[in-house]
Amino acid sequence: MPGIDEKENTWRVRIVDPSKMDKFRVKQITDGVQITLGRVKGTSRWEVQNYIFDKARFKTKNQVTAWLDKHLKAEIQTLLDFKAWNEWKRRFVNAYMQVSEIK
Repeated sequence: MPGIDEKENTWRVRIVDPSKMDKFRVKQITDGVQITLGRVKGTSRWEVQNYIFDKARFKTKNQVTAWLDKHLKAEIQTLLDFKAWNEWKRRFVNAYMQVSEIK
């Protein structure tokens, strides 16, 4: 896991080096947790650049780690859901078929 940086009022977990991004937005995702979204330079793709945890709600690094572990595993589980995976494959194959017909 990336390091957890301690600031005066927050804990921060960097996911992507901010120098790889050209615009940023901060979004609250739940009580005491925000994410910074960054637009990858040269693209229109936005990715999570870091997580920001309010120390008023998350007193220790262990609480931050536990939250990340629980919530990121839940997100991964949705990707592994058979129906969701099949829907993603269907969309990908459909997009491929559409593009392959372009002459």
